[in-house]
Amino acid sequence: MPTPNQHQAAGPAPSAAEFSAAMAALGAYAQPPTADELKQQAKAVGGEHVLAAVLANALYGAAVGAGMLAEGHMTARGAGGKEMSLARQQVLKALGADALGVMGALHWQAGHVWQLLKELDKNDCGPVIAAAARTASALLALLACSSVFSPEDERAVAEIPGHLNRAQRELAEAMAELEELPATAAAMFLGAVPGL
Repeated sequence: MPTPNQHQAAGPAPSAAEFSAAMAALGAYAQPPTADELKQQAKAVGGEHVLAAVLANALYGAAVGAGMLAEGHMTARGAGGKEMSLARQQVLKALGADALGVMGALHWQAGHVWQLLKELDKNDCGPVIAAAARTASALLALLACSSVFSPEDERAVAEIPGHLNRAQRELAEAMAELEELPATAAAMFLGAVPGL
């Protein structure tokens, strides 16, 4: 009998057409793709399952953008922390994440943050981005550990030590980046100001 925190078989994922319809509903498409266009896109990216994941993440991005806009309007009209908390709780509610699934949902979201920061860091965007990328990597590792709720879970022995080592290493590197920042910032910004 599997324990509640072991990887469960996922239910059927929505199709590319369903994700496309949701994107259209959010106004992300000027004109939604036809069934034939979706078939061509699926073939181009490696199959329906790949296109569905691509569109799911595009839908996630469109929803994040809509959420940011809605929260901006909410705060501009005087809403405070209580209303923000109420609004943001809906993310986990809509995900269907219960007590055990919350860590998985947070891990997935942190993975998006880390991926973006890692790509920025590859383009030498500076020490702040480098420190943020390492910190996001550490957070990802710690959230992976936090999704293990039982010593009987095979991941407790097989994966947690590696995740903890990664978190320690990444945080140490982030701290090294941060410790250099005052001098780096002075050189970058004050050196550009005449007379300083």
